[in-house]
Amino acid sequence: MLRFKDVSVVYEDGEEPALDSLSLSVEKGEFVCVLGRSGAGKSTFIRTINGLQPLTAGNVNVLGYDVRLLAEKKLRALRSEVGMIFQHFHLIPRMSVRQNVYTGRFGQKPPWKNFLGIYTAEERKLADYYMEEVGLLPYAERRVERLSGGQKQRVGIARAMVQDPSILLGDEPVASLDPTTSDHIFQLLRQLHEERNLTTVINVHDVGLAKKYASRIIGLKNGRLVYDGSPIDMSENDLAEIYE
Repeated sequence: MLRFKDVSVVYEDGEEPALDSLSLSVEKGEFVCVLGRSGAGKSTFIRTINGLQPLTAGNVNVLGYDVRLLAEKKLRALRSEVGMIFQHFHLIPRMSVRQNVYTGRFGQKPPWKNFLGIYTAEERKLADYYMEEVGLLPYAERRVERLSGGQKQRVGIARAMVQDPSILLGDEPVASLDPTTSDHIFQLLRQLHEERNLTTVINVHDVGLAKKYASRIIGLKNGRLVYDGSPIDMSENDLAEIYE
């Protein structure tokens, strides 16, 4: 599903690498949480999967494609199979919940249909289904700017899911939310994962959430892999290695 081989990312000459010779695999149906201090390389790791972050060295293989070798058109096609949830939501505030969710279909449609807002009955049904799944169908016509942070992230999840993704990524999706709302968001992500056997990879600062919901935890430190295993097997020494 995902293969990293000797992946390094250096943002500027002379800087320490954001990722340093990272090699690992993620199989279909895993729910992976990525832990690490700020600057450990978590966001860089996530963004190399869908080609948002170019590599300095190594290879990332996603769904059978070497991301580094893809032309722009094929890279856009791959991104349509990889849903992404962002820390700061990346929604259009003055548009409705429904309109924001529809933007998840942009990768599967000609640009002129997106511009004119032309959606098939199947796409409308899919959007309604995921708005219902995240508990926002009653708010479908409400502007996003009038929603709470937790509701905005639910819109982001619905938008990602209408892509019908093979992989779901989350780049610190609960970092801006309170603990109770964060737990609710992770409950929802785990539910969607289990319903679809959806490969899910999420960066998170909260160790408790990772241990509660992940099937596998990856720990990064200075761009290197320092832990890779189950939440049950994670010890205090492992956590110290990640965070100290």
